[in-house]
Parts: sequence; C-alpha cells; structure tokens
Amino acid sequence: MPSLHPHSNKCGHKVHPVVQHHHPVVPLVHHHEPVAVPVEVVKHTSASFRPASFLELMEIVLDCFNTLRIPLQRFPSYLSGIFPEDPETKCFLRCVAIKLGVYCDEAGADLDRHCVQFGLGECCENFANRHLVCLQQNTLPCPDRCTAAYKQELCFQEPIAKYLDYHFHELVGLLHQAKCSHDLKMLHP
Repeated sequence: MPSLHPHSNKCGHKVHPVVQHHHPVVPLVHHHEPVAVPVEVVKHTSASFRPASFLELMEIVLDCFNTLRIPLQRFPSYLSGIFPEDPETKCFLRCVAIKLGVYCDEAGADLDRHCVQFGLGECCENFANRHLVCLQQNTLPCPDRCTAAYKQELCFQEPIAKYLDYHFHELVGLLHQAKCSHDLKMLHP
C-alpha cells in the first residue's frame, strides 16, 4: 500500500498536508481483522509540523465530508464537536485526523500534534497528561481502521469542541464568504 503522504515517515507526519497543497488519499478499506493502534507519546513534535489554520481545517473537514458522502444532517453536529458512533462518523474522524497530520494508522494519535492543533495555547505537558489515560484505554484491537481512529480521536472531543467554539465567529464569516463568492467548496448536494 502506498504511503499516505509522498514525503513521509511511517506515519506521514513529515510535512503538513496543507503545506503540500494537496491532501493525502485516505484508504477507506474496511479490514475485518482487529486493528491495534499504539499510543505514541511525542515530547516535541517535528519542526516541519505546522498546525492547520481554521480555514485549512474547514477545507479538510469539507473534503472528508464530501468524499465520504456523509448525510447532510450530521454536519451541524460535527461543527459542534459531537461525533456519534456510526460507521460514517468513524471514517470521517479518521480522514480529518490523517489529513491534519495528528493521527496515522501505524502509530495512532500524536498527543503533541493534537495539542498544537487544538490546545489553544495550553501547555502540551498538561494536555498530554489529561489525554494519555484515555488513549491508553482505547488502544485495544478494533474491527477496522476507522473504529481504531474514532476511539482515539474521541479522547480529544473536548479540546476539539473548544477549538470549534473559539473559532465560531470565524466559521460564520467563512460560510458567508463561501455563500457570496463560491471560493470555498460547499457540501455535496
């Protein structure tokens, strides 16, 4: 299977996908054999990691939402940081996390990168301490890669919701801009 990123280490975390001006292909194959995802505690993320801006995050969210053909009624929940336990949502979270560079199938969630992306300036050591136990509890084998990613990404539901809430006014502005200028990809019909 090809690497998720063209210039990548085992997790595809060398260069932020948005910096490369393309998004990696996220394999959507469901494996029926259990998948165990390790917890990789990274003390200092690589200098090449750059957190996505809110606009870049929204482009990734829309790309994953449209690619996976998620039912439109779920979009408001996702924007509120609420991720119900269903197959589409599981694959959606995996897609977004991989494209952001905060998760990979081989090593699981990257605590430091989650902190840099969603921590809103919180000390990453405190952030890691708050989320490590949850990650360790969610490394058991899972039926497929989407479920494995979902279980680990749910550990970050609170900081993701706070991040989205913090950027709410920016989101409203982006939606208005998209409606008026058609510059931002819209949801599938």
